[in-house]
Amino acid sequence: MPLSLFIRNISLALSLLLLAGCGPYNSRWNSSSNPYDDPYSQADFDELLAFGANMARIPPSSRTEVCHILLKRQQNAPAPGIQLHLMVGRLVSDSCGDIPRILNGVASIPPGHLYDERLQKLVAIHTETLKRLNNQPRKQVFVERKRKTAQPVIEPKETKGSTQDENRLLREKLEAIRTMEKQLDESGDAN
Repeated sequence: MPLSLFIRNISLALSLLLLAGCGPYNSRWNSSSNPYDDPYSQADFDELLAFGANMARIPPSSRTEVCHILLKRQQNAPAPGIQLHLMVGRLVSDSCGDIPRILNGVASIPPGHLYDERLQKLVAIHTETLKRLNNQPRKQVFVERKRKTAQPVIEPKETKGSTQDENRLLREKLEAIRTMEKQLDESGDAN
């Protein structure tokens, strides 16, 4: 077999392999059901990181719009990627949904969708942050109640006579304590 025929056969074989390898991606090129058309449906670490950074930079009104889009897509076609985007979005906007619902949705994602170790770490961090965020209002109420009970209650002003009587009683008690200390010192010196 001549060398040129061999090279041509190898080229043809490689071309066919290349086309066959790209076939699944090109078969739905114009289809709207292609998951790669919707970046929100992707559960990719880099995409989620970029999404979170963009959400942090845009104004609150735009965040609300993005959250509404995500919530609508979640209702129409729930996907792990959309659930993860809601989780990231909820950290910067209350409009991205109810925290317990998001946490349940993230917990229900099959482990196979969280294949990247970086993605698993990101999900773990964001999950814990959302849990703390969810518990924060209750904690603030508890701290405020504790602070209120710790504050001294301001009593109404007493009359001048009762204040003088209190001062006189305190002085008498102080003198009694001093007398007892003196007696204890004297008895200690005697031993």
